[in-house]
Amino acid sequence: MLVASSFVGFSPVNAANFSDVPASHQYHKYITKLADAGIVKGRSATQYAPDATLTRAELATLLVNLKKLPLETSKQYFKDVPKGTWYYGYVNAAAKAGLVAGYGDGTYRPNNPVTRAELAVVGLRGLGVTQATIDQYAKNPIYLSSDESKYTNYWAKGWLTAAIMPRYQVLSWRQPGRLIAADKAATRGEAAYTIYKMKWPVKKGGQLYIIQSEEPATLFNALDSMAAMNQILALVQDAEQGSDWRGNWWPQLGRWVPTTENGKQVIYEKPQTITLQDGTKVPIYMRYDFSLRPGLKWSDGQPITADDFIFGTLLYLAKDMPVPGLDPYDSVARIEKLDNYTIRVYFTAVDKNNPYNVYAKYGLPLYPKHWFEKNVLKTTVTYPKTVDFVLKHDAKMQYQSDVSYTLPRNLKEVIDKNVEAIVNSSYNTKPMHTGPYKITNWVQKGYMEFAPDPNYFLGPGLFDKVIIAFRSVESGLAELLRGQPDLAIMGVINTQNAKTLAANSSFLKQYKLNSVTSVFWQHFTVNFDDPKNLPKDPKPGVAYTHPFLSDNRVRQALSYAMNRQDISNRIYYGMRPLCYNFVLPGTPYDEPSVKNVFTYDPAKANTLLQQAGFKKGSDGIYAKGNNKLSLLANMGNSTDPIRVVQLVQQQYKQVGINLNMQALDAGPLFNTVLPHRQFEIALFSWGQSSILEPGGNTLYQSSYIPSEANGYQGQNYSGFRNAQADALIAKWNSFNTSERTKAYKDFTKNYWSVYMPEIPILWTDQHDAVKQNIEGYDLGLDVAAHTWNIAWWYRE
Repeated sequence: MLVASSFVGFSPVNAANFSDVPASHQYHKYITKLADAGIVKGRSATQYAPDATLTRAELATLLVNLKKLPLETSKQYFKDVPKGTWYYGYVNAAAKAGLVAGYGDGTYRPNNPVTRAELAVVGLRGLGVTQATIDQYAKNPIYLSSDESKYTNYWAKGWLTAAIMPRYQVLSWRQPGRLIAADKAATRGEAAYTIYKMKWPVKKGGQLYIIQSEEPATLFNALDSMAAMNQILALVQDAEQGSDWRGNWWPQLGRWVPTTENGKQVIYEKPQTITLQDGTKVPIYMRYDFSLRPGLKWSDGQPITADDFIFGTLLYLAKDMPVPGLDPYDSVARIEKLDNYTIRVYFTAVDKNNPYNVYAKYGLPLYPKHWFEKNVLKTTVTYPKTVDFVLKHDAKMQYQSDVSYTLPRNLKEVIDKNVEAIVNSSYNTKPMHTGPYKITNWVQKGYMEFAPDPNYFLGPGLFDKVIIAFRSVESGLAELLRGQPDLAIMGVINTQNAKTLAANSSFLKQYKLNSVTSVFWQHFTVNFDDPKNLPKDPKPGVAYTHPFLSDNRVRQALSYAMNRQDISNRIYYGMRPLCYNFVLPGTPYDEPSVKNVFTYDPAKANTLLQQAGFKKGSDGIYAKGNNKLSLLANMGNSTDPIRVVQLVQQQYKQVGINLNMQALDAGPLFNTVLPHRQFEIALFSWGQSSILEPGGNTLYQSSYIPSEANGYQGQNYSGFRNAQADALIAKWNSFNTSERTKAYKDFTKNYWSVYMPEIPILWTDQHDAVKQNIEGYDLGLDVAAHTWNIAWWYRE
């Protein structure tokens, strides 16, 4: 328990001197500014004790100091706060001002710890939030926390809901786990956060200017997977489940995250047979209940309902719909509408040996049915309470969209015949969804503009206008040095510029340079097939067609001939760690034994090429017959990728490999060259969208090779096809953690590092610049969207 001197008897201390509040601490900023203002004080000159609890008497003292209220000693407000106690005048003054309240029995209980719910009440009362406002929030409690269901009928549900809303933000979520933890004792760090928001309340209005390096090709995320797109979609498109860079999951648009514990996820040890409406019998291996929060609206004000779940699933399963990946939607057997907001989904196995899919719990695609009906389909379709999906798969378990159908049949048919119109619709440039902002303008090769969405369930975005502009590394650096952007994200600041900016005192007065660990790995994807002679329907057993790259030994030689450490040192100042796996190092799924396959060993590269039948010519370049070992590398047209390939050119030439290069704009590279496999080797970075699971099903499984036969769907750009590898990859979906972990390790060791569909180079480094007066930015790991919580951003 804290002593009174923690707040009232110790001299103000700058929190930068608190040894237990480092710059990386969650509450460093709040403690620092409050200490500088003389509002909070340390337990000692060097210790703040941010994780210690505080009593109700101490909180009252803190509030009186915050408001600079005179002590109240003329009247005793609570029978357990008598004269003569150190906190008498403080508790009375806080009560007189309406900042604290007692209990029904006339007590204040001054020595009790303050709970987080009580902290929320104090924070909101300090901002003048009325009881009528709280009563409105109590009708639909929302905590956006992993433990939300525990407090559904809690006494403070209206207060807690208001407390986490972007417009107030007086209560932080407890980490680890993103908990509302309403009945737990509040810490001194949490109290500092609340007091900070009372001292400097959330501000609305103004303009936010963000720059990023790449312009997305589309904002229709059913058609693409570019990281540049994800940064922008965080503004305009919310998901059923929320997630953050810490690895937390919570119900966002949905009312719950389905689990076996809450009964919303059911896993059958033995498959249960259901009979579809046409008599087809299918085995069911798992069942999920998904439910939307009531009252949600699309940005045009129309309600979001269970029908939008069904429409989204139909959209993904439509004939020739070029989605990046269908897993797990191509194993949906039935969707039942339990009410207007709730659906029950039955999943049947695609691979009967590995029927469970760990990713299914993240929900179904959610798109505005009414918008597509009005603007594309030109008809309104009524969805019955039960929709059955008769989904066909070939012998290799690849979804066959042309012969699959729904019951009623017209549900899929009406979308099938409009796929081309859907793909080319204005949804690409102005998606209508639900988020804190909505897009109002997109000037191609320039910028996008956004306005607050008044129908967003957490309230409209706090800025009057958001602009996201697309800037090269060079022009972005120039703007940053002039202090123009509020934020620079997603590749604008490369390693060299990060080093330059970190030494620029003028820049650091305006900006925080945030360098984060990355989940993106830079690599060469190697095409096993000749881009001029691609197989129309590549499957295991269909021969690879590239004259050189179809040989394992050639791909392995490309790896051994590459000096990764030299690339890191010469281009990235040694700041990028070497990559030997597509799985984050140190995680349970990593297989560190493959490191030796990705070391620099030019002698081994020479041996492998000679074993593959190559001989060096007089020019020092290997050849087989009259064909020189000459390859073309594609990459983006920004500085660093070009420099990497130029350095690899030199390294390969020393071994006897000729490497040419062609730089491309991001749009053609990611939307034509890669998905249509019009390359030999290509340099770019993949990234994990979740740190909970490596993922990668769509990167290496045979069924995800883009081809003429499947309308160029999938992300297995190398064309790697191996039935045994497919079986291992299927186990990545197992609910059995040990089986899933072993499958990742076995695949890495026996297939990925042997066949090398990718040649890993480096884990990327990521640097964001954020102006010091932008509150709410929160990132410690380079996940899919650095803008993931932009609803809470504002300018102080």
